[in-house]
Amino acid sequence: MKVRREFLVIAALAVAVSPLMAQEPVQAPDSTVQGYAPTSPVPTPPPAAAPAPTAAAAPAPAAAAVAAPSAVPVSPTAGRSVAEALGFIDVIPARSTDRIRNELAAAKAAETEADARIAEGSSQRAQTKAMVEVKKQEISTVDARIKLADKQKSEADKTTFTAEKKVAERQKQFLERREALHGAELDQAKAAKRRAEAEQKALELELQLAGRRADRARVAATDPTLTLSHDEVIRELERKTLEAQRAQAEAAKDVASRDQDIAKRRLDLYQAQMAAGGGR
Repeated sequence: MKVRREFLVIAALAVAVSPLMAQEPVQAPDSTVQGYAPTSPVPTPPPAAAPAPTAAAAPAPAAAAVAAPSAVPVSPTAGRSVAEALGFIDVIPARSTDRIRNELAAAKAAETEADARIAEGSSQRAQTKAMVEVKKQEISTVDARIKLADKQKSEADKTTFTAEKKVAERQKQFLERREALHGAELDQAKAAKRRAEAEQKALELELQLAGRRADRARVAATDPTLTLSHDEVIRELERKTLEAQRAQAEAAKDVASRDQDIAKRRLDLYQAQMAAGGGR
């Protein structure tokens, strides 16, 4: 019973002292009694102050919060067709229908003139060719007389007939060159006719092309289907017209070559004519 009473007294004291112990700070043990100097407590660094916001760190406006996208180079052909981007042109320049019709009428007139020159050239060539044959007969007759004079030992007759033969040969040479000129003129007239025909074909195609282009322009803004149909026809007409124009150029080149031949033959004829007339 005595022990129990002492236990109760100790417990009561512990209960009374415990609040006081909770309020007093716990002191570090005194090391002086142990014979060495106490260590200095490590000071706790004060909490770092938050840095003041600078102008650079200041929040950006809402408009600048989103980074601007990098500039993308725009293609020069963006939004445009290949024809617009490369600068397609009408390989056959547009011309008024009146002008085309006037040239077409002139080409028809040129064909008519070429037909007339063909007829005239054929007639002149035939006449000159006949004269050449006559002159050949004359020369053959003179040759027979020369042989007879030589057989008869007639020097005077032989000399006369020999001189006549020379004159006849110069005249024959003139007629032959004249025939050659008529032949060249005939060939040139035929070439001119081919050129006139080729020119008419090219102009007729160009006239159709001009009409089709006008039809397309009238419906381009209202009827896409009909516009595409016109485009197909226009492309085909352009191709045919270009081919006809190339043939016309070739025909014109042939005519120019014939003109050069005529100029040469006229010079030859001039020289032969001077010789036939006794000139030098």
